[in-house]
Amino acid sequence: MRSWPLLAVDELAGIRDDLGAVIPGRPGTRLEGVPESVMLVASELATNALSYAGEPALVRLSARDGEYLLEVVDRATDRVPERVADRPSGQGGFGLLLAARLADTIGWFRTATAKHVWARFTVRCGVHTRDQAEPAV
Repeated sequence: MRSWPLLAVDELAGIRDDLGAVIPGRPGTRLEGVPESVMLVASELATNALSYAGEPALVRLSARDGEYLLEVVDRATDRVPERVADRPSGQGGFGLLLAARLADTIGWFRTATAKHVWARFTVRCGVHTRDQAEPAV
């Protein structure tokens, strides 16, 4: 559907606005929470990419057959995404936990030159549904 290069955290507001405009544009679909979830997860994953890998990062959104796939790409192939559950509030580290709660499935993979962190959001019968399985990050 769309991709956005990302060089700085202050560009995230524009990406969130674009995501909000792109997602509801699917005719005849009631998304109930999907746009907000995608925007929040995009912010978290993109902030992680910039914080741990530096610039540039790339945010991509694709859609097919009742689902949206959000992908954030960075160049830190040596850094493994980690969910941190026991860190004190205010010290960060909750982006992947939040993504796991809002998306149906999250995961990641790396190539020789990039790390790809993704989140999938499913729309069924006009309602966002959440798989019961534990996410794969």
